[in-house]
Order: sequence, then C-alpha cells, then structure tokens
Amino acid sequence: MTGTVLVTGAGGFVGQRVVAALAAAGVPVNAGYRRPPPGGTALNVLEPKALAVAMPGIETVVHTAVGGARDTRVIVDGTRNTLAAARAAGVKRFIQLSSVAVYGAATGTIDEDAPTDHPHGAYGAAKVAAEVACQQAGDALVVAILRPTLIYGPRSAAWTTAYLDRLHDGWPVLGEAGRGDANLVHVDDLAGFITHLATSATPITGTFNVNGADIPTWHTYLEALRDAVQAPAGTGALPGSATLTARKLAKAASAAASRAGVSLGALERFVARTPSHDEVARFRTPVRYTIERMLATGYAPRITVAEGIADIAGWERAGRP
Repeated sequence: MTGTVLVTGAGGFVGQRVVAALAAAGVPVNAGYRRPPPGGTALNVLEPKALAVAMPGIETVVHTAVGGARDTRVIVDGTRNTLAAARAAGVKRFIQLSSVAVYGAATGTIDEDAPTDHPHGAYGAAKVAAEVACQQAGDALVVAILRPTLIYGPRSAAWTTAYLDRLHDGWPVLGEAGRGDANLVHVDDLAGFITHLATSATPITGTFNVNGADIPTWHTYLEALRDAVQAPAGTGALPGSATLTARKLAKAASAAASRAGVSLGALERFVARTPSHDEVARFRTPVRYTIERMLATGYAPRITVAEGIADIAGWERAGRP
C-alpha cells in the first residue's frame, strides 16, 4: 500500500491532473494549494512553517508548484524549503517537476546528460538551481527529477489555449517555417509517470526527460488543432524581422499601458496574434528529447498527439470548462 503523497501546487494545471491520477490509482493524497478551494489545504511553499505542518505522515512529495511567470522564488526557494521540510519529516521520496528549459536552445537529439549550463531564460535558470538543490538533498531522500517537454492538453495556457485563441483569429499556416519538432507531452501522460514513480515497489531515482508518444512538426500540430476545433483557414505568413521588432515594441507599450490601468486593445491584439522571435525560432528548430530512461522504469507515454488533439477538441466543444 502506497503511503500518503503530498502534492504542492495542487491548484495548478499539472498539479490538478497529478492529484486526479493519484486518487484514481487509490493513493491517499494531501493536496496543497496556495489558494485553497473550499475544504482544501492551504500550503505556501515560501512559508517553511506551513510546510513543516504539512509533512508529518507523508511518504512521497510531488513538487509541482511554480509560481507566476516573473516570480522564480517559488521555483528556487520553494524547492529548497520543500526539500528541507521533507528531510526533517523523514519523507522517503521526492519527485521534482523541472523542464527541458534547462537545456536552453538545444538542437538535435537530447538526452539527460546534455549540458544545462545555458538554460532558457530566468525560468530555465531557476529550474537548474532547483535541480541542484535536489541533487544535494542527501541519500536519505530518494529524488526523481522530471524534465517534461511542452505540456499540452485541456487547460494548458501556453501550449493549447493560447494557440486555440490565435487559430480562431486566423493565425497563419506555418508551412515550411513550421518544420521544427513539436515535443509535446499530454498532461495526463506526465501525471501517469508521476503516479508510476510514486507507487513503484522500489523507489526510483534519477533525472528523466518526459516526452510524448510521437513528435509531429509544428505545422502538423497546429493545422491538426485548427481542423479539430474548426478554426478558420489561416491567413498571411510568419512575420519578417521588421514585424518581429514591431511586436517587441508593441508588447512593451502594451505592458506599460496595462500597468497604468490603460487598455490598448489594437496593440494587445497585434501582440497576441503575432509570433515572437522565440516562437519563430522554435517552429523551425529540429530537436528531440529522448525518453529511454523513462521507458526503462516500465512507463511509456500512452497518448498520441492525434488523441491529445481529440481530447482538446472535446474540451473546446464543451466550452472549455
């Protein structure tokens, strides 16, 4: 019988699905929320005292809390605090949610031994720092570090909802500009692997890439998504350098106006509809994250991109509940 699992960040996109997957497997779960729903447990990973209260009786911690896009304290300090509380309480297993952002602008075939000394932005750097904290946790705590690729599925703000909104607005067809690899993992496959680790008879340690069952091109993914939700045909083409520069300026102006309480609707729509420099580069990048280590644990991703898109389309038809 698997002991109680504490899930931090249980109100987040990934955390919710992890809680559901563990519960479906019959695992007792303590779900920790920064902003708890009625009957939920309040747990702020930046508050060591709250973590100390939550830890007694916990066998495994699944650390999914990430905080806001601009606040890396939850990733770094929150991980350190959670590790310290887990060690002090005698927790046996710790599952850390990292990201392939630690690899930075990687190309080609990437396994877990690839360097992480040039991560992608502040988010990637914070994830590297959190991984280092996990690696220094000591032998008493069995740590598994997961590096998921782009986590998609219903309610995925970055890799599903944002693209649905743009596709409905007539986003351009990528064509050859979208020949790069879309490394996507369905949120339920990620939750499934976490459940596999939490319930394994023998604790599993190591660092694991977590990717999906197949890897389409970006063009294939977005056009299949467009067709599935019956979005209008794409218009125009990907922007050139002048438009990308204009987008960067428009984004800065829109952000400044927003801080002043002013809405610049036309600029905001232009920013939302126009791909960024990073996106244009991503759509063209040939990169594949290998999952041999994950497969060696006895878990394989089950959801193809076609099945994931069908799942998204059903959610869309239901009104995005």
